Amino acid sequence: MAKLKTELSGKGSNIRVEREYAKRIGVRSPTTLSKARLDEAVRRRELELGITREKYNIYDFTADERRSLGSAAYVKTSIQMLTGFFKPFPEGDGILRRDPFSVIPENDVYVSLGLAEKYGMLPGDRVVGDVGVVPYNHRVRVLKNVRYINEEPSTRRSERIPFDNIPAVVPSSRIRIYGNNAVLGIVQDILCLGQGQSLVISGLNESNAVIAENAAVDLLKGLYMSFDGNVFGIFDGVSEKCRYSLSSVVNPETMIIDGEPDEYAFLLEMMKRSVERKVPAAAVLYMPGSCAGEFAAAAKATSDASLTVIILTDESVPSQARMRLKGGLVEVKSLVNEGSAYVCGEQRHRKIFRVLSAVGDGTPDEVLAKFTELVEE
Repeated sequence: MAKLKTELSGKGSNIRVEREYAKRIGVRSPTTLSKARLDEAVRRRELELGITREKYNIYDFTADERRSLGSAAYVKTSIQMLTGFFKPFPEGDGILRRDPFSVIPENDVYVSLGLAEKYGMLPGDRVVGDVGVVPYNHRVRVLKNVRYINEEPSTRRSERIPFDNIPAVVPSSRIRIYGNNAVLGIVQDILCLGQGQSLVISGLNESNAVIAENAAVDLLKGLYMSFDGNVFGIFDGVSEKCRYSLSSVVNPETMIIDGEPDEYAFLLEMMKRSVERKVPAAAVLYMPGSCAGEFAAAAKATSDASLTVIILTDESVPSQARMRLKGGLVEVKSLVNEGSAYVCGEQRHRKIFRVLSAVGDGTPDEVLAKFTELVEE
């Protein structure tokens, strides 16, 4: 218990804070106890409650122990304003992840059930608030006050329409992606991918890994340069060269490299929260595994924003637009966008369909070059 004396007792401690903490954990008449007796009473009560000095972060606490944190006394001088993304526990309380995909849990801030319910927090909400340190363990921080949620003042928040309840509209605006990679040209000029659509590039294997990785990186970089909204990414099992290429564009708040399924699900929630606040969201997913279908199904255009998804995978996943690689070649008959007539116009759609019938399978560069030659005749 030496650490307890360092943090709550001894020279420089705040006896009022220690007594308030003792009262909250159920110590009887703490204001009548001397310093030594108060320390002993706190020590006995902590043992009864299972509170130990070995709890280094919020994940070390049980659900019952967490509930006491929301009302715990905190050191006023420790309060600071922080930003994080809300991630709930099954019980409804949760944490603010300052770095949403960090492996360092000590940066997480506890959010009580009361605050989560008061402000209707959903997974992926971006929250700005005042954080205090729990006095019996300075490693555990607790959200005490909410200032902003998704960039709106907490006192003037408008009524939120959940993503799933926002009416969908037909995608009608083509997505623009800057870059010289031929796959980008196919996505824009042949498939005419619209904002709010899902595209699956399938058939990935060892024979086309370099083509696919380069395409994924260039798609992500192109979106960062041209997309007027939030850009997200998932890259799983990529080469060291690919990791190096990503290092210049990785945003730790919106990118996951070699993550876990629950992290991928959380990223999708962040994309939905972006659309709810009328900011378009687009994602490039490289080998996302079993969550690919969930992302593809979530793609949607609305009257105010859109959620666009481009997936590169070794599996076939239902989507609105499709492209298949066969080895290092593009399988031309696989180039389909069910909504291209709405995105690029009926006349352009018919011309693309007619020209593609004369283009044979080839590398992405060959297919794009042949298509461009014929469509301009």
